[in-house]
Amino acid sequence: MKTLLMAGMLGSTLLATGAMAQSTPTTGTQPAPAANFMTQLPAGSMLLSDFMDLDVHGADNNDIGDVEDVILDRNGQVAGVVIEVEEGIGDHTVALPMTAFQMMPDTQTTGSVQGQNTNANRVDEMRLMLNMPVDQLKAAPEFDDND
Repeated sequence: MKTLLMAGMLGSTLLATGAMAQSTPTTGTQPAPAANFMTQLPAGSMLLSDFMDLDVHGADNNDIGDVEDVILDRNGQVAGVVIEVEEGIGDHTVALPMTAFQMMPDTQTTGSVQGQNTNANRVDEMRLMLNMPVDQLKAAPEFDDND
C-alpha cells in the first residue's frame, strides 16, 4: 500500500512538472513582431538580379566591363562590387568598394516622348560609372573569391 501511494505521488508530481514546463513564461518575452511584407519595389530601389551583369562605364563613357558579383557584409549591406574588365582575349576580375561607383541614368536605353526623357528616374534603366582609367583596372590585382 505504501509503495502504491508513493508511486501515485511520484506520478502526479511528474505530470505537474510536465504541465508547468509547457506553460508559457509571462516575464521577459514579447510576441514576435508581425512581418512587414513588401508588395512592390520601393521607389529608387533595384533588384539584385537587375544589378547583375549591369554595364560599367568609365568617365569617358566607354564600356569598361560588367558586374560579375556583389560582396555583402555581415549586415547585408553591399560592401563591394566585382566587375569583369574586358581585355579582349581574356577578362580580368577586379573588386572595388561600392563607394567607387556612381549610379547614373542610362541615356542610351531611355525613351523620350515629345523631347522628354521618360525613363530617366527608373532604377532599372541605370548603369554604373567608375571614374578610374581602364589601364589602372587592368593592372589591379585579380579578385579571388576563394579566400
